[in-house]
Amino acid sequence: MTKSEEQGSGGGKRTIAIVGAGIIGVSIACRLAREHDQVLLVDPLAPGSATSFGNAGHIATEQIFPLASPETILAAPRLLFGRNSPMHIRPEYALKIAPWLLRFTWASRPSAFRRGVQALKSLQERSQESIEALCADEGVSDLLRMRGHLVIAESKKALGELEARHLLLQRHGIESVILTSDEAAARASFLKPGVAGALLLPRTGHVLDPHRLCTRLHERFSEAGGQTLRARVDNIETPGDGSFVLRHEGGRIEAGKLILAAGARSAPLARQLGHAVPLDTERGYHVTAEGAPDLGGIAVESHERRIIMTPMDCGLRIAGLVEFGGLDLPPNPRRHGDLKRHLRELAPDLELGELSEWMGFRPSLPDMLPVIGESPANPNAIFAFGHQHLGLTLSAITADLVADLAAGRKPSVDLSPFRPDRF
Repeated sequence: MTKSEEQGSGGGKRTIAIVGAGIIGVSIACRLAREHDQVLLVDPLAPGSATSFGNAGHIATEQIFPLASPETILAAPRLLFGRNSPMHIRPEYALKIAPWLLRFTWASRPSAFRRGVQALKSLQERSQESIEALCADEGVSDLLRMRGHLVIAESKKALGELEARHLLLQRHGIESVILTSDEAAARASFLKPGVAGALLLPRTGHVLDPHRLCTRLHERFSEAGGQTLRARVDNIETPGDGSFVLRHEGGRIEAGKLILAAGARSAPLARQLGHAVPLDTERGYHVTAEGAPDLGGIAVESHERRIIMTPMDCGLRIAGLVEFGGLDLPPNPRRHGDLKRHLRELAPDLELGELSEWMGFRPSLPDMLPVIGESPANPNAIFAFGHQHLGLTLSAITADLVADLAAGRKPSVDLSPFRPDRF
């Protein structure tokens, strides 16, 4: 029995158990290990090997507008059912997702959307500082590139939409710059000729390898004395004194505090803790051109195609197409085909090399806000999941907030919009 397995089989009321070893859970683990001497990370998979393995790597600090919006509702028939839409509902999942979509529609009304913007903005105002601090503290800043990213427009109509977006971002204090066609081409020379223009967002960034970021953070957690158990938590018991007993296939874990950060698989465990959270999944796809060079050092997003191309150590990754299809259906090969088509159309002269494919699960709530905060039923249970497309971006600020809650400090952000009982 390893030290991790020994710790995981027993634990104790001083133990803080973190369920979930994706980027959210690992970031929280690093922060907690600096303040507490008994922190246990529990996941059936190796750290960072699920959704955090294949995300777009984008540090999207500019994204303060929830997908649940009046604009999305107006475009819903085309977005959700269009053959080549960047979002799609798998026909065999349509009935199951229907209640979630009704909640999404309610969350898209103007008053709820405005509250959602302010809530996301409260996190994003601190997200860059937090992720830079986490990476610096844990010695992984070499994987972080905060050099901005480019949003290109292929048509004059799209460029007009980007100019309107530029003004909207300005009103919210988010820096952006409109670029001419020539300026855009100079920053992303690998693109096809004739791009109409672009929007530069200088305070965003990307990571060179999302999986390696997770694994290196986990190494630092272990070096700080943190323990890890490879196990799937099936059942959570609450003895009545505020503590927890986590049961898994190999035994039990006793813990005084519980952090639930299991991403797309958080809902059943949250239900055992008294909260029927309407969590579902957006299935995200990527294709990585493993032979492509570092193309200018910044990510390039297409406004029309709703995809993003990120330069990484492993090549050029293109991601962005999603579908609603739950956790059990097989990947849709059409999504990967669409990504390859977009890549070849946007960069027809690029030597791509071998193309690898991947699909993962983005945990999403109908209002497109994460669940962050203590359970009203038991403040020793802290929730941190449902970050949809912003898991990497909000990982460090979420870790800071959870660390405050675990230590009994007042969080630096008002967490009432993210409370688990808001539905």
